[in-house]
Amino acid sequence: MPRILQSLIAAALILASVTAPAAADFQCGYDPLVADLLNQADQARWVQWIAELSGAAPIPTAEGEALIRSRSSYTLFEPQFKPSAFDYLQAELESLGFSEGADFTIHTYDFPYSEKHPERNWKNLILTFPGEDPDRMDERVLLVAHLDSTSDQEQGLAPGADDNGTGAAGLLEAARLLRNAHFSRTINLIWFSGEEQSRRGSEYFVEDYADWLPRIQAVINLDMFGFDWDNDRCFEVHAGRMDGSQAIGHCLQTVIEAYDLDLQFDLIDDASAYSYSDHNAFWLNGIPAVMVIENFTFQPGGVCGVTDRNPQYHLTTDTLTYINPDTGFAILKASLAALAQIAGPLEGRPMKPGNIELVDGFRSQRAAPAADLCPLQQ
Repeated sequence: MPRILQSLIAAALILASVTAPAAADFQCGYDPLVADLLNQADQARWVQWIAELSGAAPIPTAEGEALIRSRSSYTLFEPQFKPSAFDYLQAELESLGFSEGADFTIHTYDFPYSEKHPERNWKNLILTFPGEDPDRMDERVLLVAHLDSTSDQEQGLAPGADDNGTGAAGLLEAARLLRNAHFSRTINLIWFSGEEQSRRGSEYFVEDYADWLPRIQAVINLDMFGFDWDNDRCFEVHAGRMDGSQAIGHCLQTVIEAYDLDLQFDLIDDASAYSYSDHNAFWLNGIPAVMVIENFTFQPGGVCGVTDRNPQYHLTTDTLTYINPDTGFAILKASLAALAQIAGPLEGRPMKPGNIELVDGFRSQRAAPAADLCPLQQ
């Protein structure tokens, strides 16, 4: 049976048995706890993560410094392609104080090798921040992005700084900021693989984690938001026709104004909303979700005016050179603010995000990870 048909059947079965979360069960006005969180966000750190994910800056490995040349899902989990961005992601989370099993889970899904080479099947990474309100801790708010990249030379050179180094690095910055924060609802940060191959990672996630679906209140998908050639600080939020998705879009608008982020966006709330990214798997299951993206398409009558899409999209030239750090980071902060507002910030211990030293804009020398984490290709 074709995979797309399997997905549609699964979606229909889930929709028949699941009641979608109530729309707009959150407040998005100004909150001093969220303001404090945003004040601790670090643009230089975010840019540094993009640089390392896209091969613009080296990463430490057991054999010395090396560059990540591609994040293609065809190479991310193959032992002969090192250093691996997936190994790097785990190492970065561990440097922030997280550990596999206690804080994050590696979700290996049944593709592309199935039982033939199960250890080489593709993987997602799910980081969890448990909610603390007994009445809402079982409800989930998701911030997601795809880790993988592609190009016309996908397996050898696919830097993907914008698509989607911006989103993958954004989740790392979110992890750093959220690790000592407190929320009513559970927050999950998810790095998907296989997005460039018909959204495999998110498609399998909603199947393998079907028991989560009734409790997911909102999904914000960060997918390439770093290009702003005309400097108009304008982007797009694709919400589609679902009321709950549109409520997330309105929350983004509210937090932009509440936290003075100097941004504007077009809310695409009709059938023209873009569906070829990881939020679509949630739409198919009736889960409110939006995609945050740069000014990717022309919207007649929209506030963004002419299209301002990264011309290096899906090319070997999608590098850090074309990132507008000020606009991109403001968009990330808006997304983090919406995530925090929907999750319900709570008072707690003072927030003390992890500290990674930067020297002249680049990471200072650190001890190399264990030999089985990021060895150089032999």
